[in-house]
Amino acid sequence: MQTVDDLEVSYADFKQPQVERGRSLLERLEQKKYILIALIFLLALGARTYRLGAAGFAEDETNKIFAIRAYEQGDFTANAEHPMLMKMLCYASVQASALWNRAAGARTGLVISDEEALRLPNATFGALTVVPLFLFATALLGFRAGLITSLLWATGINAIWFNRIVKEDTLLIFFMITGFYLYNRAKAVPESNPGLQEKVFAMAGAAFGLMMCSKYFPHYFGLNALFYHLAGYNGRNNRPLSRRSTLAFFAAMLLAFILFNPAVFVPQTWRYLLSYVNEDLLTHHGYLMMDTLFRNDPGAMPFGAPWYMYYLYIGVKVPVPLIAAFLVGMVEIFRHRGPYPDSHGYLFLRVMLVFWLFPMALTGAKFLRYTLSLMPLLYMTAAIGIIVAWRFLAKAIWKVSLDQRASHAVAAACVAVVFVVFPAVTMMRNMPYPSLYLNLFGGGRVGYFFPHDEFYDLGARESIKHIAETAPRGAVVATEIPGVLQYYLERYGRPDIRSEIISHPEFSLDRSRPDYVLLQRGRTYFENREAFSFIEHNFATVQASEFEGVPATQLYKTSSQPPEKAANRDKHNMILEH
Repeated sequence: MQTVDDLEVSYADFKQPQVERGRSLLERLEQKKYILIALIFLLALGARTYRLGAAGFAEDETNKIFAIRAYEQGDFTANAEHPMLMKMLCYASVQASALWNRAAGARTGLVISDEEALRLPNATFGALTVVPLFLFATALLGFRAGLITSLLWATGINAIWFNRIVKEDTLLIFFMITGFYLYNRAKAVPESNPGLQEKVFAMAGAAFGLMMCSKYFPHYFGLNALFYHLAGYNGRNNRPLSRRSTLAFFAAMLLAFILFNPAVFVPQTWRYLLSYVNEDLLTHHGYLMMDTLFRNDPGAMPFGAPWYMYYLYIGVKVPVPLIAAFLVGMVEIFRHRGPYPDSHGYLFLRVMLVFWLFPMALTGAKFLRYTLSLMPLLYMTAAIGIIVAWRFLAKAIWKVSLDQRASHAVAAACVAVVFVVFPAVTMMRNMPYPSLYLNLFGGGRVGYFFPHDEFYDLGARESIKHIAETAPRGAVVATEIPGVLQYYLERYGRPDIRSEIISHPEFSLDRSRPDYVLLQRGRTYFENREAFSFIEHNFATVQASEFEGVPATQLYKTSSQPPEKAANRDKHNMILEH
């Protein structure tokens, strides 16, 4: 006979009523996160490749073309102030585009222009950045913040701007964020699986090696190490590297750097770099900002470009909702340590923002493209601010009338419209010239704050085409963009036309006697400002390329009458539609 004590009855043996709880939208999205991130990538790629060839080449971009030509001849020292990786990708893209154009481009009407071919690698890697950025932000701050961050990057006009030009910063950011994520992932591998940890550390090392093959900015690697040092020991995600993991990490970094930047071992490269660092190769100095010319040289630190330049950029070039979200996020990460694991992400952002916003304000040489490395940090911080705003709004709505789930949904829709949809619409309205965008605080003054970076030689292609069509044989053109002039004169079949650099010490209007002068407000330097002023007051404009009603490039003919005496002169003034 069994007693009650002998019976093995558990609570689970009784049928309990099952309470079905529907999954939230966020939970459903997280289950399909890989499909979601693929769609976000396609959105980012579309934004970055839309009318990619609308703007002509800038001087820095033609330098890449000439470097590619040198590579074809076996000379890998051209443009040696920058590593090889970008030029290798550009070479591959140009060759592949040429094959496509010959095979199918002309037949299908889908011809890839030279401008598109050269910029395509950056546009692609800029779009691909949503993947490591999503993974990294999710690892530090959770799925919601990772999703918002990736959307902000995909549609962010400030990121798209610099992903559409041929500069090394895009590759730098892609491999930097990839390295950050893989290093964080390796730190989180369980201690019981050292083999996997060594492999992931090796992958992280390779990513950092490729980062330095993109641009010689190794300090981001050091900031990553500083972050983990400040985070302190944690058995879950911050154990010290083992000897084998350390070896795998640095060996992979060195191997990647050697494989993709072998030119660094050529003596001529070091001689070129030495001359570049000593500013022996510079013929001009200065950066025009708000009608004031500032020194913009590394050696001028801290008295070069004004300390507030990057803060001004954020103030007038970043959409206002994102500025607000960023400021709210800044308050959040500096006021609170955050719950685990968000505390890890909050510390990361504090370290990175402090070591970006303050040291970069003091550097002697500043260009807006350097802010591309700030944008992932700004978007991650803005994502935190958006989440704070969502929680506040959801709580307020819940108190008024709706139940909790409905209040969360309504609040999510509101913040999505304000902080994601509105900036995305702003981006679409300003394509294909995102550099010209100004927010409400900018007051519509295109080309006033940062003409060099905003115009970036916009309109020069069209002005050079006018020269090619009208200039006499053997004409001389004075300009600050000899590379752009050379490239497009070759395209338009006028290699007979020669160029003179206005800011060159030996240049003078009397001696050089140019037939045409190509002036660009963004190319105003200490060495040429007097010549610019003389030309503007003594020669007539025969062509101008305007954007938003502002001339980016003006072409003067030295044999024409002064403007005040040429009021009846017919001018060919081409206005580029925005």
